[in-house]
Amino acid sequence: MDTPKLELARTELDFLQRLLLDVQRRLDAAEDAEKVAALELALAMLQWDGTTPPELDAQVGLGAAVQMKLGLDAMCAYRQWRNERRKSAASLTP
Repeated sequence: MDTPKLELARTELDFLQRLLLDVQRRLDAAEDAEKVAALELALAMLQWDGTTPPELDAQVGLGAAVQMKLGLDAMCAYRQWRNERRKSAASLTP
């Protein structure tokens, strides 16, 4: 029996890859080796080619794409993540 293949748009792939890369960057490779390996596996499953995805704010219509493909819960999670990211960037600015 064939398993259904998940098909995502380019903006959705970029979003998920950016999210995984951001989480991976925050982890300590020595202390969180299993988590880092899991993120690398997830990136491989998303067929990440090693290029840095565009910044989230540069992706036009990303919120709508996430909501349409993944639902309202994913949209809420995306907004919360985006707001936290903006807060952390603002706190770094002198």
